[in-house]
Amino acid sequence: MRKLIAYEFLSLDGYMAGRNGQEMDFVTQNFINEMETDIASEYNNVDIFLFGRITYESLAQYWPNVTTKEEPLADLMNGMNKIVFSSSIDDNLKWNNSKLSTKNLVEQVTALKMKEGKNIMLIGSASIVQKLTKIKLIDEYKILLFPVVLGGGKPLFKKLEDELPLKLIHSKTYNNGVLLLTYST
Repeated sequence: MRKLIAYEFLSLDGYMAGRNGQEMDFVTQNFINEMETDIASEYNNVDIFLFGRITYESLAQYWPNVTTKEEPLADLMNGMNKIVFSSSIDDNLKWNNSKLSTKNLVEQVTALKMKEGKNIMLIGSASIVQKLTKIKLIDEYKILLFPVVLGGGKPLFKKLEDELPLKLIHSKTYNNGVLLLTYST
């Protein structure tokens, strides 16, 4: 069975975006080549990205317009199969290899996990992470924890009905103070 991995960028106080729900300056200002190399290594073990509408629209504005000279991850991002879960976006998705899903999220993710292939990665997409966390469909959380306190914004996790114990299986510290934390469920 394939793993579903949530790969997330977080502030120290648990926010994935600033107070208006979109600001990611804390990530872009602190991004270094070593982190990009490690992310590329992770992406090589994946054959499908899952997105919600907001994350998809944000990334689809950027990635198709850059080359690997500008962004080493461009070919990986643009070549990857992408499934977008949304009921408010039309299915005329312009980013390479993107498909809209209006199917039941849980049923489709469960079916994808059962198929042969590489792992599945969920990037950003807080509402999807929250739904799949509640029903324990995410196998692994990879968190890039940035040394900044935002004091508010879009949280990755909202209140759960039950505790979610996680097991730290890997950690790495970058020279910019960012931590990569990998947890299994």
